[in-house]
Formats: sequence, structure tokens, C-alpha cells
Amino acid sequence: MNDYIKTLVDANKLNLSVRYGRWQFDENPYVISGPCSVESEEMIVDWALKMKEVGVNALRGGAYKPCTYPITEEVGSNGWKEGLREDGLRFLRIASEESGLPIVSEIMDSNQINELSMDCIDIVQVGTRNFQNYTLLDALGELDIPILLKRGTWGTIDEILGAVERILVRGNEKVAICLRGVVGAPSYRHVFPSIRWAPDLMMIPALKELCDIPIIYDPSHSTGYRNFVPAISKAAIAAGADGLIVESHPNPPESISDADQAITIETLKEILNPMGVIPLRDKYGK
Repeated sequence: MNDYIKTLVDANKLNLSVRYGRWQFDENPYVISGPCSVESEEMIVDWALKMKEVGVNALRGGAYKPCTYPITEEVGSNGWKEGLREDGLRFLRIASEESGLPIVSEIMDSNQINELSMDCIDIVQVGTRNFQNYTLLDALGELDIPILLKRGTWGTIDEILGAVERILVRGNEKVAICLRGVVGAPSYRHVFPSIRWAPDLMMIPALKELCDIPIIYDPSHSTGYRNFVPAISKAAIAAGADGLIVESHPNPPESISDADQAITIETLKEILNPMGVIPLRDKYGK
């Protein structure tokens, strides 16, 4: 760490024991992909098999889906109302068993840390709205399970490190930071209404100066617009991110949530292929 960074750290009284969180992903870059929401058992199982085929490392899917505005009535024929909840978790576990992929999914409250969720989720996602839910972070710190901690849309660098620290000090060193865009995109919105956040790419090298925690970048939420996802994915890896979490869907315009930012499997291949940033694995070559 250079003297200038050290001065800033000392001035802000950051606790740099986060440097000693030594958990790392098996693959670098580590790619997580899947739909924003689990919509049905058939859909998520089929998509998991496709994700496995193209070389994705883990399947994402929301069983609990808190929305900016509350959804008070069921959407579609499967009972979706801010997620399929417990049924969504069960469908994810079936998808994992069929594909062999680990599952990344969000829990929203410490009360959701139970036998079902721990049996169905391999990497627990802490959503941006829970970034400073200290009751939840404290509880996750007591577990022996990887945590993907999403940055709050307002989170400063010391607040990011402080949230990580809350998990680490309770004994769970399996923590990764997920950067997913921040407040500051009004200059785009008159042309691209789906853009709600601004990419926070500079935070990648900044955090690398301060800690050894793996960093996963979310090009989907940070752009809000599927056409921008490939470019920001490449930029994130170039900036030093350890991996990506990308929303993908068999028919993006029909996605039950975040339809504007979901990408097709063809676009995902463009991100993964040798002409992009990450070589396709398995049947597509190493």
C-alpha cells in the first residue's frame, strides 16, 4: 500500500483486518449468470443446463425479490409476488442437482437463515438494500458459507469495508464484494429510461489497494440496459475484477423482473468467448 493511500486509511480509521480475508474463487474470472427471478422449475432447470454448457461457474436466481415499489398481487401463473420464495429455493436446488452448478441467491433477513435456505443456496447474496443490515451481516458472520455482499447504491469505500468487517470478525472469511452501480445516472435517463445507476468501475482498483477481498462486478444493474452489458463486463475485468454476475434469460423481454438488462445466451457467449475477455470452458475449449 503506498503512503498516500495509507494516510487516507489512517485518517478515516479504517480497520484493515479485511486484508486477511483469504477466501478466493477457484476460477478467475469467476462468472455467475442466470435470471433475475426464478419463474418456474422448468425454466430454471433448463437455463441451468444451458449455463453449464457455455462455461458459467455458478447459477444466479432470485427466490426472494424485493422491489423498489411493493408488488401486492401475484404476477403470472406460478404465484410470483416479489419472488417464488420457498418454492423458488427448492427449484434452484433441483437446478443445481441437474446441472452441477452452485447456486447464488439472496436472503433478505436473518429469519431466512434456516434449514431450507442453507440446503438450497451455496453462495448467499446480500442485496444492495441490505448492505448495512447489521443484524443480517452479524448472523451471516456466524456461518461457514460464502457471502456475496452487494454494495449499497450509496456506499462509500469505508462503509463497504466496514460491512465486510462485520462478517469477517465473527469468523466467516468467505466474503466477496459485489459492485453493482451507484446513484448518479440522471444524465442518461432522458434517452435510456432503464438506466438507474452509474457504473462504479473505479472502485475496483481502489478496493484492490486496500484489501484482498475478491471483487465481483455486476454489469447488469450498473447499466440497466442490455446493450451496454458486454462493454462494461470487459471494462470490469480489465480494471481487475475477479469475476462477473450477469443477468441472463431465455427470452429477456419476457423476464418477470429487470427485463431491460437481461441478456440472451448469445450475448453471454460474446462476453465469454476468446474474442471477449473470458475463454469458454469445457466443450468450447480452454
